[in-house]
Amino acid sequence: MSEERFAREFDAVASLAAERRRVLVLGHVDPDGDCVGSMLALAQYLVGLGSEVVCFAPGEMADVYRDLPLARLFAGEDRLDSFEPDLVFALDSPTAARTANRIRRGPGVPVVNIDHHPTNERYGDVNVVDESASAAAILVYRLLARVAPAALTPEAAGCLYVGVLMDTGGFRFRNTNAEALAAAARLVELGARPHELAHDFLYVKKLSSLRLLSLSLASLEVSGGGRIGLMHVSRRMLEEAGGIMSDTEGFVDYAASIDDVELAALLRELGPAEVRVSLRSRNDFNVAALAETHGGGGHRNAAGFTMRTGLGEARRIVLRSLEEMLAGRGRAGGDA
Repeated sequence: MSEERFAREFDAVASLAAERRRVLVLGHVDPDGDCVGSMLALAQYLVGLGSEVVCFAPGEMADVYRDLPLARLFAGEDRLDSFEPDLVFALDSPTAARTANRIRRGPGVPVVNIDHHPTNERYGDVNVVDESASAAAILVYRLLARVAPAALTPEAAGCLYVGVLMDTGGFRFRNTNAEALAAAARLVELGARPHELAHDFLYVKKLSSLRLLSLSLASLEVSGGGRIGLMHVSRRMLEEAGGIMSDTEGFVDYAASIDDVELAALLRELGPAEVRVSLRSRNDFNVAALAETHGGGGHRNAAGFTMRTGLGEARRIVLRSLEEMLAGRGRAGGDA
């Protein structure tokens, strides 16, 4: 077994965790399976040390994640405002802004940044950032395997497996590497139930989500000679389907799955002048670079950002940007 690249950082995290007793675990806006699973597995370890732990991720979290072990540790903003941590973890969040700037900085309050995004700004006192990792859950798994193997209970293994499962698209995406498959196998040995987790998190859908998907697919526009796919979810669609914005997780993959599409975008209307954009790409198109120009970030083939404009104008801007990228002006040979 090769030497752990982050051995020093992991040992520092273990020392901090052993010393502190009020810990805030933060995730990014509208947390996905990797974010939630990583947070909860880490939280279980911290609770086992006797710490008071509060988990918080701004925005909407899909209902399916609320059935994971220790999901009760997720708190609302009222609880967060009254909680004074002496240690802060930020998971799967390349910038402090992705946590809605909820990172508490103060005298003697260290921040641990655990992430796998190439656009991470290394804002922590301890930074565990590995862009070769398929998911943040991989890094939490490596942390616990080194400093607290006993914390890798069946419940924690299940949470971490969900993280890997969701961030690799069910082991379909380009980031599915040997480490992800080996970690998934080990998590199954530790008690994760792959069939049940795939059923619950990939297969089962809410009726409102399917109705919303139908409406969103009707907005699908293919351009650029069939190489760009663009779709949206409006607030009117949400009302008509009886859904919520977290029901849209994975919708962008429908645009990206079209035969010849190399660049795909999903625009979600959050308010009259607020649109969240999710980007996907194939081949060597670096959508993280595009997202960064709008204040966002992510990975080469999966990124996102928020626009302060109306849905119609946002579609025009995003389409133009994708057309420019397709023409070669936004193509990048290296990761952002």
